Amino acid sequence: MKLTITKEQADALLHLYSTGWSKSDVLEHHATGEWFEHCDSLNDLDMLMIADVLINGYEVEATPEGQVREYYAELQEKERAAQSRGVTFSLECEREGVINTLNLLGIKIEGVNAR
Repeated sequence: MKLTITKEQADALLHLYSTGWSKSDVLEHHATGEWFEHCDSLNDLDMLMIADVLINGYEVEATPEGQVREYYAELQEKERAAQSRGVTFSLECEREGVINTLNLLGIKIEGVNAR
């Protein structure tokens, strides 16, 4: 099982890789106790965690927006699956509830209530 890290930590690792850092460089830098500049979210990982992430890979923690987008897509897929079986079944009201709630909160999520 891969560890889950934040989007900020994943972005920091990708930034380091894009500037020429190797996994060994990241681990060595972390082992010396030096703080990561511009990648301070990595400082929240202890030595074993960062080693695990570098060796085994990682999963990125779902953002609230991502969770809503995934839930909305699941509702659409459930409705499509029911219709393909000839079942007249609608989750339109539930999808509208998601959209109305986001609109009331002033939140826009691409693929849900922002086009």
